[in-house]
Amino acid sequence: MKLVSGVGDLNIPHMFAEAQRRIVLHAAVYGPFSKSEVHIQGLEKALSRTGFSRLDVIALQPTCEKIWSDPFLSALRFGISRQSVADELDYSSSFLQELSMRYPDKVNVYLACNLPCLPLVIVDDTICFGQYAHASFHAPEGFWGCVHADVEALFNWAESGRVPHGVNADEIAAFRLVSECSRAMKCGGAAEGVEDGCAWA
Repeated sequence: MKLVSGVGDLNIPHMFAEAQRRIVLHAAVYGPFSKSEVHIQGLEKALSRTGFSRLDVIALQPTCEKIWSDPFLSALRFGISRQSVADELDYSSSFLQELSMRYPDKVNVYLACNLPCLPLVIVDDTICFGQYAHASFHAPEGFWGCVHADVEALFNWAESGRVPHGVNADEIAAFRLVSECSRAMKCGGAAEGVEDGCAWA
């Protein structure tokens, strides 16, 4: 496992650009991505690749009102004005809508309906994870871990509800991270079909 101070040391745009099969994003708000040319270029390179199958994004939407949404946003963007947070949610929503319209067969957006526990970025068999905190320095500037695992196998375990006997501690720890994404996608459903009151702005 690799541990770094600040997500920049993981070079996620490069990871995006090198993705061969699948990317999963569970980071709630993607406004910063919409303003980062290197992140956009990385995603575009992956999505344009013939063998690349899917980009799954779990996002919080501007119109989504959950009992946990205000406290969560207070931690996610601690010290930022409510209007600035609302603006970032709008940027995030617009960015994801545009991406899904450009690559409708590869981009799947799911609306967060469970409280997100931590930010996650999964690229092929690499899992990157950070932390949310009530601090003036936000998640990108916190500690980030990076582990390698058989991600598709872990998704299969999560989706089937069956974990093979005899798995080791590292596999269980990685499974917990993948389960966070799997459950969020099951809960939220694809953006077009959500019936819980949360929808695109």
